[in-house]
Amino acid sequence: MPSEPLDGLIAADRSDVHESSYIGQLFDVLESGYRKVFIVWLSRCLSVAKTSRLAAAISVLLVATWPYVVDLLLLVVAPSQTLRGGQELMWTGSVTLTALLMLAFAWSAWSYAKRLVVPLGQLLGDSPQRGELLVWLRRRMSFGWQLLSSLCGVAIACALVVFTSLQPTSSMESTVALYVHAGWSGFLGGNALYWLITFADLPLRIRRFSGLRFSWIDPARTPAMVHLCRCYALVSAAMGVGLIGTELTGIILAAQNPGMALSFFIVSFPVVGAGIALYVGVQPYVTLARIVRHHLDDILLPLLEPDTHAHDSWVRLNKSEEQLKAYSYYSSLRALPIKTANILQYVAGILASLIVFFFQQSLS
Repeated sequence: MPSEPLDGLIAADRSDVHESSYIGQLFDVLESGYRKVFIVWLSRCLSVAKTSRLAAAISVLLVATWPYVVDLLLLVVAPSQTLRGGQELMWTGSVTLTALLMLAFAWSAWSYAKRLVVPLGQLLGDSPQRGELLVWLRRRMSFGWQLLSSLCGVAIACALVVFTSLQPTSSMESTVALYVHAGWSGFLGGNALYWLITFADLPLRIRRFSGLRFSWIDPARTPAMVHLCRCYALVSAAMGVGLIGTELTGIILAAQNPGMALSFFIVSFPVVGAGIALYVGVQPYVTLARIVRHHLDDILLPLLEPDTHAHDSWVRLNKSEEQLKAYSYYSSLRALPIKTANILQYVAGILASLIVFFFQQSLS
């Protein structure tokens, strides 16, 4: 193989570029997330040590279930505003379980993100746009944007309670306790969705950066790409659990309070949820694959340049065997460190769920 294409790749892979300063800045941004990201801060606000799993579990449990403390207080202050009957307790129990899972995923995902800092810093170490990522992350942590997303979640959850209670066939009354449970779940859900979408946007940001440092021998196995794919597997799982939990909560509520409002929610939510799941769980893999594929195309470009002079043809003829080996090797490399079948299974699962759901709806 001619030395020119490989020399640059090997030099970049083994360069002594000092990226420790940038990695340190990424770590600082990550640490600030424990204070600025609503759902992460809430999941650990009652724990003494960030590294203690027991403290984390207790903190998550207390933060998820605090609305029940309001129920106990209302028993003394305003008994008419407490939860009534087993139906409301079943629904609020489902809501609390969903909140518990959201907080647990937020804690574990932000802690897992520490493994991504060093590989991501190495990938972006030579990019002139690497500072833009820090600015973008800090902007996403702004109080205003997070509060807006959380309040939208509160508004949707409380509106669902209002429309349900207004249905003629509804057995549920709008009480303070019910609004507290629904509002808290909506607050956490809005912020969780905000950060799921933020993390899904990360590859779209990286795709615009130049000077990325890939491993020359197998770009798709670059540590940053491997860790990102693992992270998005967790994100996809969290997204799936959140959608299933929300849909089950709606089904429980609709079974107890049949009516137009909840029927519309049950039918429309899977469609909206599937769209979000595709964006959060599939789009990142597609974008990462395009980033690696673009890098592989850059590697192969020198081998595919047309000859402009007769001398160039003679030079290529003498090196044709090496060039063919290089072309065959790089053109056969994967664009992702995972199999495409894994992504297709995720997509097939979403589509199959929608088909089964609407088929059941058509029979009912």
